[in-house]
Amino acid sequence: MARLGILAGVSLLVVAIYWAAMYSGERQELQAKRGQLTQLQSEIAESRAVASNLKSFQEQREILRRELNGALQRLPNDTELPGLLTDISSLGKKSGLEIRSFNPGDKVSRGFYAEVPISLEFYGSYHELGVFFDRLSRLSRIVNITQLDMSLASDDGDKPMLKIKGVATTFQFVNSSDSTAGE
Repeated sequence: MARLGILAGVSLLVVAIYWAAMYSGERQELQAKRGQLTQLQSEIAESRAVASNLKSFQEQREILRRELNGALQRLPNDTELPGLLTDISSLGKKSGLEIRSFNPGDKVSRGFYAEVPISLEFYGSYHELGVFFDRLSRLSRIVNITQLDMSLASDDGDKPMLKIKGVATTFQFVNSSDSTAGE
């Protein structure tokens, strides 16, 4: 009987070791699979939520695309900059100003845009200057006039002439691939 008890005990011990070695590993794997299942179910729920709002997302994307295109129209790129400089120069001439100097300066990078300063010197009457500023404000591009220095060039009675110096600053879109290529 003692042998039978020892045999039963050894058998029970072998079964317990087998169960612990095989079942506990499977149990951990089962827990890992349950965690993956929970994660996949939450991803499916998120995807379903996105799919149900897809039309709204597409509408928002289109609105943002139109806003970006509008902003890009106000910020010229490299290829459009010479045309903008020509526009500013011709606006001065059409306004009756005599342009003595028009010198674009070096670009100053500000992240996604760059400032392009243009040193200006021109002669004209006060009213011609006002017409020029009015026409400049109607451009679709952004142009800031700063550092204005006006002095009397000549006083011929009815129409005193002013000598005007200043800086016109325009802005240019910097493509992210262009900015990283230069660094």
